[in-house]
Amino acid sequence: MSVFAQIPETSSIHGLAGRQLGVMHRAQLAHHGFTESSISAQIDASRWQAFGEKVVLAQNSPPSRRQLMWLAVLDARGCALGSHTSLELANFRGFASEASRVHLIIPRGGKVTPLPGVQVHESRRLRLDQLVMTDGLPRTPSARSVLDAAAWQPYPRFAGVMVAAAVQQRVVTAEQLERALREVGRIRHKQFLREAVADAATGANAGGELDLARVCRRYGLTPPARQGKRRDTSGVWRFLDAEWDTPSGTVVLEVDGKQHMDAEHWESDMRRERAIVVSRKWVLRATNFEIRHDAEAVVRDLLALGVPPIQPSCQNFTAL
Repeated sequence: MSVFAQIPETSSIHGLAGRQLGVMHRAQLAHHGFTESSISAQIDASRWQAFGEKVVLAQNSPPSRRQLMWLAVLDARGCALGSHTSLELANFRGFASEASRVHLIIPRGGKVTPLPGVQVHESRRLRLDQLVMTDGLPRTPSARSVLDAAAWQPYPRFAGVMVAAAVQQRVVTAEQLERALREVGRIRHKQFLREAVADAATGANAGGELDLARVCRRYGLTPPARQGKRRDTSGVWRFLDAEWDTPSGTVVLEVDGKQHMDAEHWESDMRRERAIVVSRKWVLRATNFEIRHDAEAVVRDLLALGVPPIQPSCQNFTAL
C-alpha cells in the first residue's frame, strides 16, 4: 500500500511524496503536520517502512533502485550520488556490475545509516555548490563522476575505458574532463587518466597511430602501412589501422582506441574482423593502453606471425 492511499490528494505532502517516490524525511513529515505517533502508527501497521531513524518509505514492498537513491540522499543530507550512480542519472550506459550498487559520497567524517546496496564514500572535496540536480536527486558533475569511477578501481586500464566510453556517449566532453583533472588533486591512475583524456581530445585513433609508430622504432619493427584501403569479400571498402605484408600473408593490427563499448559497435567490429579474416589476413586486436603500456606482448605476437624486424636487436627480442 502506498502513501497515496493514506494521504488525501489535497494534502501538501501528497505532492512531496510523489516527487520523492514515497521516500520522506521525518522532518518533512513533521513540517506537514505528521506527529511521531502518527508516523509510528503507519509503520506498526506495516503500511510504511522505517530506514534508520530519519527516513521512511511509504510502502510495504522493497524499495526500487530509484527509491534507494532517495533513501540514501535523504538519510545523509549534505551528500551526493557519485561515480557510476551519478553517470546513470546522466544516461551513461555500461559497467553493469558497478552500476548495481548505489554510490553515495558524504563529507569526511559524516554519519549515515547503512543501507543494503549503498556504497558510501567519504570525501574532503565535496562542494555542495557544484552539485547537479537530476530529477531532484543531488549528484556530482559528470566530469568528476567519471574520474571517481576510474580512480576507485584497482585497474589502470579501466581508467582509459571509462573516459573513452563517457566521451563516446557524450555524457561529458574531453575539455570538461581535462579541467576536472586540473582541479582534482591526487587520485589513483592520474597519469593514465591524463593520457586517456588526451586521446579523447585529439582523436584516439590518431593517438594510437603515433604510439604504434614509436613502438616500431623502439623495438626495430618494420613500420606498417597505415589506414590501408582494401575491399573485403563482400566488396565493401575497409580501412585498416596497420598492416604488414609477410611471406605467409598479410598481418593486420586493429587498435581499439575508443574501446568500442556500445554493442552495435562491437557487432560491427566483429563483422569487419570476420570479413578481413576470410580475405586471408591475420588479424590481431589491441587497445591503446596495450600499445602504450604493454607493447612487448603486442610485438611478440606480431613477430610470431611473421612481421619482419628491421634491426638485429628485434630478432633477439623474440628469445626474451
